Amino acid sequence: MKKIYLSPSSQPANTYAGLDTNEQEVCRGIARELAADLRRCGFAVICGDYGTMYDRVKESNGWKADLHLPIHTNAFDGKVSGTRLMALDFSGKGYRVCQSIFRELDKITPGASSNITANPGLYEIKAAAAPTAYVEVDFHDVPSVAKWLTENKPRIAEAICRGICDYYETAYIPDGSPAPAPTPDPQPSGKVEGLPVVKSGSRGDAAKIVQGALIAKGYPCGSSGIDGIFGAASAAALKNYQKDKGITADGIAGPTTWGKILGV
Repeated sequence: MKKIYLSPSSQPANTYAGLDTNEQEVCRGIARELAADLRRCGFAVICGDYGTMYDRVKESNGWKADLHLPIHTNAFDGKVSGTRLMALDFSGKGYRVCQSIFRELDKITPGASSNITANPGLYEIKAAAAPTAYVEVDFHDVPSVAKWLTENKPRIAEAICRGICDYYETAYIPDGSPAPAPTPDPQPSGKVEGLPVVKSGSRGDAAKIVQGALIAKGYPCGSSGIDGIFGAASAAALKNYQKDKGITADGIAGPTTWGKILGV
């Protein structure tokens, strides 16, 4: 199970244009929605919506997160808007996660000035041990965008979740979907694949295992007992065992015979 650490903005002083809210409040709301979405899709999540970014990085690193995800909104001159994502560089996992999130998030955000950049100087990017995708959803100093951000927290969370699912090749499960049917326990096949074929002339540990099983089940393998050399006496014992079990009595331990020996 992949572990995703969410680190929403802790900047309440960054107020939203024309609204009685701020970056911290909105980003924490997005993070809570996203945490629920990710858990529904099978990820383990810590939502660090408390403390400082230093506290969050420490917790993320201690948890050994697979992905560190800061969530912010942006500001510039009250005119520019768009989705911005940042990674350590253009070659690592963080950048590839950014690409996956960007494809989903930029579809729905209202701004047009959108890009992914490398920003190795940002503390949460350089200090987090996990690959980091730093999300700036859009610009909250543009009144229409600020309003959109406050009204679309579930959509934003869904888009980010879809991007993460895409990166990890995990199916996105929409909210309200019925729980998937439990996978039934596999039924015995009667065969064991992948073990060595043991037959007359075989030597080694596999031969010892077959000899030991035959002797334990009352089929002696000659005077040498469990010696790891599958000779005529061992082959004869195996044929008798196979005959009694109703399988082909060829003196060769293949998948079906192994299955019987191991009780599969």
